Order: sequence, then C-alpha cells, then structure tokens
Amino acid sequence: MTEGTGRSEPVGRLYAFVIDVNDIERSARFWSRVLGRDISFQTSAYCRVGSGEDPPSLLLQQVTERHEGKNRAHVDLDVADLESAVRRVETFGGAMLREISEYGIKWAVMADPDGNEFCLIQHS
Repeated sequence: MTEGTGRSEPVGRLYAFVIDVNDIERSARFWSRVLGRDISFQTSAYCRVGSGEDPPSLLLQQVTERHEGKNRAHVDLDVADLESAVRRVETFGGAMLREISEYGIKWAVMADPDGNEFCLIQHS
C-alpha cells in the first residue's frame, strides 16, 4: 500500500500522551479530576493518570522550563455540555482562553495550570 492512500499496518498503538509540567503535584490533581481517572504511578519526575492496562493514559513529566507559545500538540476532550465542562475545569484550576464555533462543532480552548492548551469539544 502506498503511504498516505489508505490504512496500513500500525507501527504501534497509542499508549500515552505526555505533557510537560512545572508542578507535578498540582498537575496530577488537575488532570486526574479533569479526566476522572486515578493516578496509577507517581514519582518526583513523572505521573501517570490512568493505567497502562487501559490506554491511552496521560503521562505528566516534570520540567524546569516554563511553557511559552502555542502547543504543537494537544488533547481534545469530547463533552456533552460545553458550558458546564468549562465551569468544572475552571474550578479545578484551568482557564478558558477562547471559544470557537466552526463546521457544526463548538469548542473551548482551555489551559491547564501550567499553561498547556487543550480543547473541550461539543458536537452539535
């Protein structure tokens, strides 16, 4: 099969999405609440939200550099009620950056406590 023309055999399966954070404890609490998943592993440098037995999980990695600029990759979370989801995330320490409505889809671009962007998506 020619690349880009259809489905091919995967190289692997998505196991985890990794986010760099400055405060591993704060980020672990935030993402565990947002995703409704338990913390399955934590050290001073890494934290897994969700388990390796039920991928994908979210892996948080402690870094010293501050977040600057737009993320090159981010998490999208499908939600039933966008306004309610935004309010809940804000109570956990997140912030809404902007709302967008295109192609019959509404979403909110959010930031976690370290400034990492993610989206809440509501399909109309």
